[in-house]
Amino acid sequence: MRAIGIILAGGNNNRMRELSNKRAIAAMPIAGSYRSIDFALSNMASSHIQKVAVLTQYNARSLNEHLSSSKWWDFGRKQGGLFVFTPTITKENSLWYQGTADAIYQNLQFLKNSHEPYVVIASGDCIYKMDYNKVLEYHIAKRADITVVCTTCDDPAEIERFGVLRMNEDCRIAEFEEKPMVSSYNTISTGIYVIRRRQLIELIEKAAQEGRHDLYRIS
Repeated sequence: MRAIGIILAGGNNNRMRELSNKRAIAAMPIAGSYRSIDFALSNMASSHIQKVAVLTQYNARSLNEHLSSSKWWDFGRKQGGLFVFTPTITKENSLWYQGTADAIYQNLQFLKNSHEPYVVIASGDCIYKMDYNKVLEYHIAKRADITVVCTTCDDPAEIERFGVLRMNEDCRIAEFEEKPMVSSYNTISTGIYVIRRRQLIELIEKAAQEGRHDLYRIS
């Protein structure tokens, strides 16, 4: 695989209320035997992504224990492995992750130490099955700077929870609005991105300099 993986698993979801009081959303049990992050990990493993970083933060103890004790995922430790990163107080920084882009910025050395040309970014709290290889092939064929995996939202009342996109005839993003109160479009971002590794480093560093902390604001 020509990509490394980043799974964003540090956020909280107020809609989950009591369920998220003591554990991260990514650590929520699914069907008794799984955690919600297992689906993103399974997609990474099935797509032969051998090097994956999981960025954790909120109520991370249960999630970190699950990631450290799980024997299900083999990401090719000789070539890569599974890495778990939490906010770390340093001489230069004493803040928690201020957003998704800032989470990557605080662990930017992971990207700089890697050699794969592309990065697949996914959320750790979504339940789905996807071959990231097909997304990467589409990204390369389109010669895109950033590819965003999208879906449709059929319930207008739910639109305000997502980033909403308007695309042109060539499936290029013409307009993006984060969590609008009202929208005439129903194409939403799933939070899955493909981008060149070096370009991501440049965008993340520039966003940090300009005080932009979320991924949807980096370009």
